[in-house]
Amino acid sequence: MKKHILVCTVLCTLATTLYTGCKKDETVHTPGNLSVSPASALPETFITITGSDMDDIVSIKFDTTVASFSSVFNTSGSLFTTVPTNARYGSQPITITNRAGITSTVDFTVLQPAPAINSFTPGNAPPGDTITITGKMFVNINAIYIGTKKAIIIDSSSRFTTKIVIPVGAVSGLLSVVTAGGTSYSAGALTVGERAYLIADFDGAGLSPNGNSWYGYGDITGKAIASSNPDPLSGNFIKMISNQSGTAGYGGISTYPNTTADKTFGMTSAKEKTILKFDINNNGKTGTQIQAIVEEVATSPKNNYAKTVSINGTGWNTIAIPLTEMLDSYGGGSTTPTPSKIITVKFHFPNKSNPMEANIDNVRFAWEKN
Repeated sequence: MKKHILVCTVLCTLATTLYTGCKKDETVHTPGNLSVSPASALPETFITITGSDMDDIVSIKFDTTVASFSSVFNTSGSLFTTVPTNARYGSQPITITNRAGITSTVDFTVLQPAPAINSFTPGNAPPGDTITITGKMFVNINAIYIGTKKAIIIDSSSRFTTKIVIPVGAVSGLLSVVTAGGTSYSAGALTVGERAYLIADFDGAGLSPNGNSWYGYGDITGKAIASSNPDPLSGNFIKMISNQSGTAGYGGISTYPNTTADKTFGMTSAKEKTILKFDINNNGKTGTQIQAIVEEVATSPKNNYAKTVSINGTGWNTIAIPLTEMLDSYGGGSTTPTPSKIITVKFHFPNKSNPMEANIDNVRFAWEKN
């Protein structure tokens, strides 16, 4: 009988031990003593949250934005996560939640990345016109400037584009976008004072912005980008010199077609209100003549419209040729070009009777509103 009682006692003790060992730990953990390193960071930055009793964490939020994390690498004393890409910028709580629904918070600051300006259009416009700026991180904009003049912001609803109106009193200058994340400057200046399609300033702006976008042909000594001899009007310019001993009988420089498919420049202005403008310096060669040419897309042959001008003055001169004065057949015809069909711009020495030199800058089509 005693033996039977002993066996029962042993079995009960063993069962109790097994039950206790297998029973799930129902201890309630309350996360606390939280700190975060670093205490502020840009989106997509890896951070560490340290503290105590951080077991069974199922959620990490930056304010209301859920962050991703892997429980494999987390411990009761540290959590690893990344600042979400779409987190709200500025000071905010990081909230961690465990499986029991208990939360704890720690203060953190999501830093805003600096903005970036990629481009703006149009590149030339008078006060009162609207400029569209494209780029990224146009968030929490404090101000936009043209040079040192504050512009009028009329649309800042997108992270990637913003629109401004040129204020009265603005002068040509770089655009700058100022946000909580920093300041970004445009690569080139906005020209205030005229509406224009910029073909080239030879400093990197325009549809054919540099020497690689132009080619030389015929009786010239070559085309070159220069910044001296003569002194520049602003930055770089393109130089061509006539070759009086050449045999072609013509020579000049030209933009390459916009694409191999003869894509047009995309101008939509009326021909009666459009002017080909460029700055030119003959560098002392006062007998210089230039034939300004625009080429219009056609089946075959392409239509070439031209006007010849004499460059007799010294220094830099601005030449303005209305499209209504540029005639087909290299100036010998009677029709004028249509802005929406123009694909190339050329400058041509019409003869070799005198030593001639052309230094050309700021090639553009100026226009008035229809």
